[in-house]
Amino acid sequence: MNKEILTAKLLDLVEGRETPESWRNWWDEHESELETLLGRGEFLKLKPCRHGFQWVPVFGSQKEAIAILEKSETAFEASNLYQERYLAELDAFCEEQRKVQREKQKKFKAGHPELFSRYPKFSKALAKVLDPSDEIKPAATEEQIANQESVLAFTLPAQLQEFFLLTAGIHISTGVIMDLSGLFDLTIHGERYCVLGEFWKEADGDQLLLRPGEETVWYYAHEQDKVKRLCNDMTELLEKKLARYLNEH
Repeated sequence: MNKEILTAKLLDLVEGRETPESWRNWWDEHESELETLLGRGEFLKLKPCRHGFQWVPVFGSQKEAIAILEKSETAFEASNLYQERYLAELDAFCEEQRKVQREKQKKFKAGHPELFSRYPKFSKALAKVLDPSDEIKPAATEEQIANQESVLAFTLPAQLQEFFLLTAGIHISTGVIMDLSGLFDLTIHGERYCVLGEFWKEADGDQLLLRPGEETVWYYAHEQDKVKRLCNDMTELLEKKLARYLNEH
């Protein structure tokens, strides 16, 4: 391998005469020689990345090949082929992802019609991020809710009871946990709260809180050791705060 051979190959790449397969095969065959011949930065930028897309590696390598040829003042006519193929591939991927999301929402809606009907914004956002490891529990009974209230000596707000009558709990890996069986008492700065679950609003592990006799939802920002007001009630928590949070994740 010498600079003349390399320059000829870079011209093939820049001017669109390579395919993803031919470029990858040539690189794999000559990688050790190229590492010696090129500067470290040039080598790493020219190296085709391992990527799920077919055209991303050759498109990325083309950008560095252009820089190397310009630096050596070698004349060339850059081809738009790789960029066009990459954009077409990206469009196809995005459309496939949209189809997957629509199917996930359809399946979720079919499996949880009452939840979707009562909290449409939250349910739609939830359907987008659901992972196989996430859990949506079956509805709780009024007796189960009453038993938990008795154990806690804490009357749950009406809107929270309504939520648990649709699902006894949700465990979402992006940072939302609410579980009837997981409710517990907690005293923070001398004030009593019922811990509803977790909402990673500011940091992992931030907790959702309720005060006795209130619909208001609070949260404990543990890194700051502060209790902060979050929203007016359970419906606002689900339809605004959590729906927005899930859409962002």
